[in-house]
Amino acid sequence: MTRETLAVLAVIAATSAQAQNFSSGELARRTLERRAVEAVIWGMPAVSFELMHQAMVQAKGRWNQVVYWSRLPDWKNQTLTPNRERKV
Repeated sequence: MTRETLAVLAVIAATSAQAQNFSSGELARRTLERRAVEAVIWGMPAVSFELMHQAMVQAKGRWNQVVYWSRLPDWKNQTLTPNRERKV
């Protein structure tokens, strides 16, 4: 990048990075919303596991048996994600 481009980017970043003054109520609301989203994200593997377990029970499956779909999943598939492992 040229010096002029870097200078323009620095000016834009400096002017757009102004401190925002939120009230305590607004901060509490934002914190609550953020924690709700985090709870959903962290709870997805447990819910997906439970849905897979219920499907296995319906198919008369038992523990230590492999359950698989013989066809591609369609709209009737109720799992949140076919891959319930969380990769970080």
